[in-house]
Amino acid sequence: MNPYLQYMYSYPHKTAYGLLYGVRLEQYADRLSGSENSLYFHIPFCQSKCGYCNLFSVTGQSEAAMEQYVGAMERQARQWSASFPQDVEFADLTLGGGTPLLLPERQLERVFRIATEGMGFEPAGRHIVVETSPGQTTEEKLWLLKEHHVTRVSMGVQSFRGEDLEAIHRSHSVEQVERALECIQKVGFTCVNLDLIYGIPGQTVSGLWQSLERALAYEPEELFVYPLYIKKDTYLYNKGVRRPSQTYEMYVQLRAYLRERGYRPYSMRRFVKETAADVSSDVGSCGFGNTVSIGCGARSYIGNLHFCTPYSVRQSQCRELMRKYIKEEDYREIRHGYLLTDDEQKRRFIIKNILFGCGLSLTEYETAFSGEAQKEFPILRDWVRRGYAKEQAGRILLTEQGFCLSDYLGPMLISDEVREKMCRSDVSPLELPGGGSS
Repeated sequence: MNPYLQYMYSYPHKTAYGLLYGVRLEQYADRLSGSENSLYFHIPFCQSKCGYCNLFSVTGQSEAAMEQYVGAMERQARQWSASFPQDVEFADLTLGGGTPLLLPERQLERVFRIATEGMGFEPAGRHIVVETSPGQTTEEKLWLLKEHHVTRVSMGVQSFRGEDLEAIHRSHSVEQVERALECIQKVGFTCVNLDLIYGIPGQTVSGLWQSLERALAYEPEELFVYPLYIKKDTYLYNKGVRRPSQTYEMYVQLRAYLRERGYRPYSMRRFVKETAADVSSDVGSCGFGNTVSIGCGARSYIGNLHFCTPYSVRQSQCRELMRKYIKEEDYREIRHGYLLTDDEQKRRFIIKNILFGCGLSLTEYETAFSGEAQKEFPILRDWVRRGYAKEQAGRILLTEQGFCLSDYLGPMLISDEVREKMCRSDVSPLELPGGGSS
């Protein structure tokens, strides 16, 4: 059994997206009215490409290119917001990438202004999240984040050992990590999250423990721990690198260790310090919220419409897709995505709840879909029978073993149709009609 088949953070996976015809934003915008909405800005710029990264990002871009891109985001935001209902509200804002803090300060300021003036985001009392990397985390930019009411800073550390960083082709140093964390502590944020990776080639249990100890010394409110995935077209994939066979055993020990140190697991990856002030995002069910995303490579979810620009990892294709995005005249035409059927929406609801947060509420499923989850998806009963899940107080929750095997269990819920589309022959996104223009 391979415990690491796929990370199911969303459904359907972006590789299942395809051409859409005759779909415009205006047809779906009314679904944002009175709903739970999130706002996301994708900043695809990186100083260098990490060895494992299969996200949409580009390297080696000038400040002029970044300015052009932010200008395109502003045009997209204004076109989109003109189509939204008057009562649309956003509960949170995230700047992700890429590396948002690679932007010059004036462009970073501009992004926040686009969110507030262009999209109507009200920052007071809202969750505002910014992702960063050690090499770009300066005190000046952190104070800028503070001025714009950022509540959570998430930094991709990956490891506190230089040999691990070198093995995954990560460009920052341990010294840069420590300087960045000192700056973050000095400025002060409600929540600091650190990302770590396990299963790095050559990584030992004692080496992983050293990284964990150094991370915990900074008392972050959250830790996200990820297994190393080696995806097609990444540097590590092209080098033939493979994940160590003891990766799963390392995770089981890691999970128990973090529990002992006062970090409660909310999923396979997310650990929250017991004294952290706010874990409200894990209360209640999820799966119906909308996400409005601005930028090239960013995915939006509005009702059963999921869409983005065509996906690529290769740098040449990412640059060309971004060029087309910048030149786009009508951002409201949706050309690439997925229209979820009722069955796919059920699968999404189960995945978004049973693998994360407080489990799958059988009552909420029945209310939403007029059916019984265990009858429509007998695999849930099978998981209970095999000890991967349990039924408790009207919910189906993963057991400790089930959480550890989330990347093995989750893919079992993928439909045949989505799986077929994910496995279809690769087509260059630049060969798609309108590639990179939605």
